[in-house]
Amino acid sequence: MFEYTETFGARIRQFFKELFGSRYVEHLENEIAILRQDHDRTLQDRDHLIAALREEKAMLNSKIVIYENTVMSHSSRMGAEVIAYQKPKPPSPKFNFTSIPPTKSRWQVVQEEHEEQMRRELEAEKEKPAETTA
Repeated sequence: MFEYTETFGARIRQFFKELFGSRYVEHLENEIAILRQDHDRTLQDRDHLIAALREEKAMLNSKIVIYENTVMSHSSRMGAEVIAYQKPKPPSPKFNFTSIPPTKSRWQVVQEEHEEQMRRELEAEKEKPAETTA
């Protein structure tokens, strides 16, 4: 079996590791501190953004409530029902369209006059023979 023996080169490498290792550890600790600060700043920015968005959402919700109470109440079915409950409806006139006869065209009027005239002439002809036979 091969036994590990420390060579001169290994001792030199170990010396440099010990010499520069502490500086490297300091460098890594500084990098970690910088990364933590960056992360904390990012979290703080995110919290500010969330707060701003919540504020904007609250403002927009208030505008929506105002629009629902003014505009939407008149144009939607549910809003119209709310308005109907708030204001009593004025009485409206009642029209009975079934009792109104349909309008006649000029041709229909002329036709009816002609038929009435023909009916009178037929009645007059029926009365003439009855007068002559009696």
